[in-house]
Amino acid sequence: MDNHPLTGVLDVWEGVVEDMEATAAEYRDEGWETLELHPGDVNALPSVQERRDGQFGLTVLVPGDEYEAVSSWVDGSEFDEYEVFRAQEGGVVFLVLATKSTATNRVVLTPLYYGVEDAQMMVERATEEGQMQVHVRPLSDDEHVTFTQTDPELLFPE
Repeated sequence: MDNHPLTGVLDVWEGVVEDMEATAAEYRDEGWETLELHPGDVNALPSVQERRDGQFGLTVLVPGDEYEAVSSWVDGSEFDEYEVFRAQEGGVVFLVLATKSTATNRVVLTPLYYGVEDAQMMVERATEEGQMQVHVRPLSDDEHVTFTQTDPELLFPE
């Protein structure tokens, strides 16, 4: 039995990625410079299996070139606004997170997913902290870029 959150809803995930691409085109039409991320995996922290005292939120594995791009974008820039587009299907929350730097007119678009049951501890921790974190990382997992959302409920199940 496969316990991956996308089991049985892969077609919805593909639609979310397409929605991200369409959203990126809309931002470009409005004059924003866009960076689209294509996660290889997304995990909720802390997971049900572990209790972490440090990181919480979603950890997002992206290709090395995308990580290098997002890392260079955040160096010296403040990403001060965000929008969340959310859907839920079959016990999975799907998100497109648009994280904006209004000073540089740049937006990072990240499609995300997580299983509602797997994210219980993450939701509790984000609620306690009053914020949600999205950690973007390369395969090496020795560094990451963190985006913080100050209204975590926008990323929670409906």
